[in-house]
Amino acid sequence: MINQIKENNKKSILSKVSDSRRTFIKSLATVAAATPVIGSLFRSKDADAALADHTMYLRGTYFESCTCETICPCLLLLDPTKGYCTALLGWDIEKGHVGTVDVSGTKVAMFLHAPDNLLKGGFTMALYVDSSASSSQRKALTEAYHGIHGGHLGVVASLAKGAEGGPREFLPTRSARISYTVNSPHRHLVIDGIGENKMEQLAGAAGRPVVVHDTPLAVAPPFPITVSRASKMSYSDHGIEHSFEGGNGLSSPFVYMDGANKQTAVEKS
Repeated sequence: MINQIKENNKKSILSKVSDSRRTFIKSLATVAAATPVIGSLFRSKDADAALADHTMYLRGTYFESCTCETICPCLLLLDPTKGYCTALLGWDIEKGHVGTVDVSGTKVAMFLHAPDNLLKGGFTMALYVDSSASSSQRKALTEAYHGIHGGHLGVVASLAKGAEGGPREFLPTRSARISYTVNSPHRHLVIDGIGENKMEQLAGAAGRPVVVHDTPLAVAPPFPITVSRASKMSYSDHGIEHSFEGGNGLSSPFVYMDGANKQTAVEKS
């Protein structure tokens, strides 16, 4: 009986998605298969050197808040709490390069709105690069986060708006001062004049952070995800106004590399 219920749930989820989203699911599985290697490299002192020959290599920490209740059901490929999922994410890139451009020490943020179950795609996505970045760094990071170099960022970018089989559509990338602060258990992201994200880690039974592993969907696999509660999220740009309190919060280390799942992209005003 239990196996039959699981099979029915699987069929229900897959019935919601197009052929491109089925490809997305396969891409997630490919990333999952590679994650033990990525995790091992990240824990190694030689990680940066070992991955230096990749066209794209980014390492650091990230956090996000979204409108879903904690813990966000989107991590399990289930429907968002409110029927949609709106999020504000930030990345602190400690070490990395895109092509020949060194992007170590830069910061990136993104506004994301998924209008339905994440598997259906059609995301609205707006990228922000810290104003301290050079024009070459901004161009390189835009390429990376728009999925041009593939890898897991290519998988994520494939969810953006765009005609079936066509280029992914993104709102124009902007340069803005980004403040990314971690003072455990608190995290605070500010995109100057545009958005803000404040959250606090949840404490488990023994007082340690609440952590989840091996979720089907993640911004930064294979790393365990620390769960938080968002006290504030606000966003105002591109004609979009959004704010909420008390949503879901997530954080983890990340490593992104180039690979398959390369996307083509255009920016739409």
